[in-house]
Amino acid sequence: MYLSSSAAAGCGYADRIYTTERAASSERSSNVSFGGGLRAARSVVDDFKTRNPDRARHVDQQVRAGMNYIEKNGLSADMTAAMTMDEYQAYIYALTDSIPYDFTRQNDTTVISISEQGWEQMRKDPKYEAWVIGYLTEDRSIRNPFYSWGDDGGSVISEHFGASIEEHHGTGFHKPTAPKDDQDDDREDWWIKRHKRIKKLIREQTEKKMRQDAAARTRFQKEYALRRYEEAQGGISADRRPNPDPGSAGIAAAVMTEDVAAAETGAMTQ
Repeated sequence: MYLSSSAAAGCGYADRIYTTERAASSERSSNVSFGGGLRAARSVVDDFKTRNPDRARHVDQQVRAGMNYIEKNGLSADMTAAMTMDEYQAYIYALTDSIPYDFTRQNDTTVISISEQGWEQMRKDPKYEAWVIGYLTEDRSIRNPFYSWGDDGGSVISEHFGASIEEHHGTGFHKPTAPKDDQDDDREDWWIKRHKRIKKLIREQTEKKMRQDAAARTRFQKEYALRRYEEAQGGISADRRPNPDPGSAGIAAAVMTEDVAAAETGAMTQ
């Protein structure tokens, strides 16, 4: 059985987006009424079956399905023949939008594109019009076999119709949605990440406090040593007394050398 690539991707009750490829002349002809005299003498459907006899039976099934759907939900060929092109396009859009989908494809989005030549052919060729409707009827009735496995995120379907069956092509791809289990995992991950952020903040604050305390202890030790050094220098003559500069490296060197210890020992023995 022939299936389109879009059927393989899946269809569903969803938003339908329609686009029309219009030639410049279409604006001038859109309000012109088309009479029954413009009906095609031979359908492109018959031409396709002649070129593809192995697919003729399936095409006939699609045409019959389309005719049955149009008979129940659409308008007769005489009524559509009296429409302008804009009215005809609006009618086909409404008709395709009413075609039901299998319940396993509830979240699909379908884009239908029909070329200007495709509109003209459908307009004058009722059998080709029926094939388009029959194809969509068949395509949307196909079940998604993976629906029960949680594959219900939906797909984006693109259907393009030209002036013949050969010009039709359909594509589809799954929407990038996460499974429900993954969504639950994401909620759990949020709490884990939050806990890690709090621990990181506490660690950073603790390390900052430790660095501040260490700097304060070092500063206190230097100040204490400098005071002891200055007190020890009180018993030394002015010409022998060093002249430490608080901003120089000489004080730090004097504080950390044996001169400090010797000066403190001398002061204690006096």
